[in-house]
Amino acid sequence: MNDLAVTKTLDVPGGKLSFDEGGKGRPIVLLHEGIADRRMWDREFSILAHDHRVVRYDLRGYGGSTPATSEYSPVRDLVALLDHLAVTRPLIVGPSVGGKIALDLTLANPERVGALLLIAPGYSGMDYDHVPGGKATFERDERLSQAAADAWAAGKLEEATEHLRQLWASSLTGGALELFRTMVRDNAKEIFEERSGRYETREGAPAAARLKEIRVPTRILVGDRDNPAMPHCANFLARGIAGAKVELVPGADHLLNLSRPGAFDTALREFVEGLPNPRE
Repeated sequence: MNDLAVTKTLDVPGGKLSFDEGGKGRPIVLLHEGIADRRMWDREFSILAHDHRVVRYDLRGYGGSTPATSEYSPVRDLVALLDHLAVTRPLIVGPSVGGKIALDLTLANPERVGALLLIAPGYSGMDYDHVPGGKATFERDERLSQAAADAWAAGKLEEATEHLRQLWASSLTGGALELFRTMVRDNAKEIFEERSGRYETREGAPAAARLKEIRVPTRILVGDRDNPAMPHCANFLARGIAGAKVELVPGADHLLNLSRPGAFDTALREFVEGLPNPRE
C-alpha cells in the first residue's frame, strides 16, 4: 500500500467492508471483477490519488471484506460506503460484475452517480438473446467455466486457475499474470463456490430492461481478446444508454487495465476531461 492510501473497514449489515481512500479532487470509485479483488487497482490507485479522491473496496467475501452469511445487497453496500465517506456523485469505474453493480446503483439511486466508466460490464437481466448468435456465442465460456468448476471440485486449484486464465486473462504476462493468479487463489471460495453470491439480493427490475433510464455520461471499454460475447454485450448496453460509447481496446482481455494499462489510462483521462465539473 502506498502513502496516499488509508485502509479502513466499514461495518455493514452482517459484515465488514475493507476499503482504501486517498487523494483529493474529483471522486473516483473503483469496483473490482468477480475474479479479482481491490488489488487489481494497485497501480491505478497510486496514480489517480495524485489528482483525484480515489476509493476502492472489496466486495463481500473478497480480499479483506467478510463473506456474507445472510441476505445483502451489493448496491446497499456501495451506498453505505459513499455515505460513510461523504462522496458525492463520483465517477464509478465498474469492470465485469463491478459494472453490473454500478448500473444497478445508477438505476436505484441516479442522484448518487456522476458518470460511469464500464469495462466489459455485466448487467442484471443479462440473457443469451441479447447478443448475436444467442447461446452459441457463450459455448466457449460455458466449457471453460465448467472445466474450472470441475477442477476446483477435484481439489486442483492451479488447474482451475488456468482454465480461468484461458477464458478471461489470455493477454496477461509477467507481474500482471502473477497478480491474477494470486487473486484467484486468495478468493477461490467466492469465485468457485459463490460463498456470498448465494445471499445476494437486488432491488427493482433488471437493468437490461431499463437502460433508457440511465442519464449519466457513460463510456464502455472492452478488449478484443476478451470472451467473444463481451463486445456484443457492450454494444447492447450502448444501444440502450443515451450517449454511451463503446471503445474496443486492441490486445486487451477481460482484465483490461492489467493487460493494456496504457490504453486504460488514456481512455480514463480522455473520459474525465470531457466530463462537466463535479458538484461538490
